[in-house]
Amino acid sequence: MKRPPPVERGPDASPSDRITGRAMIVGGSEFPCFARSMTPEAVELIAEAAVELGQVVVCYLDEIGILPGTVARLVPDGFVLTLAIPQSRRTRVTARMEWHADRANRAAELRGAKRIVPLHRGVQVRLGEQLVMNGLILNISRSGAAIALKTAALPFVGAKVRVGSRYATVVRHLENGLAVQFSVPFAQEDFDETVRL
Repeated sequence: MKRPPPVERGPDASPSDRITGRAMIVGGSEFPCFARSMTPEAVELIAEAAVELGQVVVCYLDEIGILPGTVARLVPDGFVLTLAIPQSRRTRVTARMEWHADRANRAAELRGAKRIVPLHRGVQVRLGEQLVMNGLILNISRSGAAIALKTAALPFVGAKVRVGSRYATVVRHLENGLAVQFSVPFAQEDFDETVRL
């Protein structure tokens, strides 16, 4: 099986791109982390934890699984773990990493797509069925939208909302509203100034 390219996760990556998880120093404490880049041989973890070179760390990344390894290098906001994945699990873990790399690449392409201001800008943002907010679309791309809302009680980052008829995740708060990422991007042929949410 081919080796996947490193999955890059910069500090400004959207929450949907980050591979979150937890790590534990063997014989020590457990702490939250997320992967900024990874291959079957090594993973760079961002974490607020005091680790030392050579320490054994067991990391669990969501949808990837358990990744045991040894601290090989320290970076300003985390550390690099040289992995020791058992041969019996290596093929499965590599396949999961490839899947995440492909998904991250597709998401990056969509985020780079052009943004437009649609003709129909009014939209309702729903959090469950109880909270309904009237909004104004500031701009929209195939993968997401920036929406102005006249409320201080914004849904939290990571909240699942319905924007018009489309399901989305809140990825960022704006000065006057929020930005969302659609669960299913618009197809290229369905996306122009007449698009409706």
